Amino acid sequence: MMSVPTSETIDEAMERYLDYLKASRSVATSQTYGTGLNHLRAYLEEIGLPPGRCRVAVLTPGVITDFVTWLYEYLVTEVAGGDERRVSEATKATYFAAVSGFLDYLVVETEQLALAGTAHDAVRRALARASRPKNREKLPPDKLPSREVVRMVQQEARRPLDLPEDTPEGTRRRQTLIRLRDIAIIEALLSSGMRVGELVRLERGHLLYEVQGAMVKYGKGGKDREVLFSEQAWRAMQSYLKARHDGSQNRPLASLPVFSRHDRRAGGKVLALSPRSVQNRFVELASRAGILERFHLTPHTLRHYFATEFLSETGDLALTQYALGHASPATTRIYAKTKREDYRRAHDRVFGGETDEPDF
Repeated sequence: MMSVPTSETIDEAMERYLDYLKASRSVATSQTYGTGLNHLRAYLEEIGLPPGRCRVAVLTPGVITDFVTWLYEYLVTEVAGGDERRVSEATKATYFAAVSGFLDYLVVETEQLALAGTAHDAVRRALARASRPKNREKLPPDKLPSREVVRMVQQEARRPLDLPEDTPEGTRRRQTLIRLRDIAIIEALLSSGMRVGELVRLERGHLLYEVQGAMVKYGKGGKDREVLFSEQAWRAMQSYLKARHDGSQNRPLASLPVFSRHDRRAGGKVLALSPRSVQNRFVELASRAGILERFHLTPHTLRHYFATEFLSETGDLALTQYALGHASPATTRIYAKTKREDYRRAHDRVFGGETDEPDF
């Protein structure tokens, strides 16, 4: 067993792994796998786990398996121009092999990552399955939630609280706010296509009341962009914010996060959620709704659901990429020809209209 530091950051561990590959396999393998690990770096940055600061312990099975969906969407939209048939199976397999090898290195070779044998095997199987050629006529089952899955998690989030009569008032208020917040988060992600990292950075001052949307600040690529919400999502967000009574905070109202923590440790402060806490809420809701056995629901899968709905209704790939905030050099030229008004009209066509959902 080689001797390595036990408190390495992910970046440090990746560099050590690539050096290990140079010595044990070849320089070419190290370079090829390095590209795959760069995609893992980008994914971790996007979900709020910067590899330059985070230790390897944050690489839980959930984080790694979510990367499968993220990489597939990246390859389709950013590399293959939206055409799934143009995704190179060999390239995809190499990227997943790089991540699988890095995981083995952390678990087996250096023992820096403590995963139970069953968890390690499950992640390796997930990466191996993702590497196999897929039926080009169907979306991968771990990528797109069905309408039924979406409906079930919506219903679970909306389920009325069932608390004992002697529940302390403080606990009752926290649980009420958590319920309202979870409803608003799900509806906001479904109708906007935001990344979870963008959602948790939203501040009240970023909301655009005139169009029922928000200005996403410092999105991917460091660029601001406008997102729009459905009527249902907007009402859910406003109901949640009204219930918070933020006026008592000693901070400008506009600087407060739209979605905040309501755990005991937060106390009376309005503190922003972390991407990981949002993902944990999704796991809990999916578990309560009884869908964990059929589908691995994450905030990122709702982003893909949005993209699929938007693209199927508009038939406009450039407009869908604009709505998602993609900013690769390959698509920047397309965005220049896409007007914000086109996006607003298309969004209203896809997500507008009356809803029969009850008030909150």
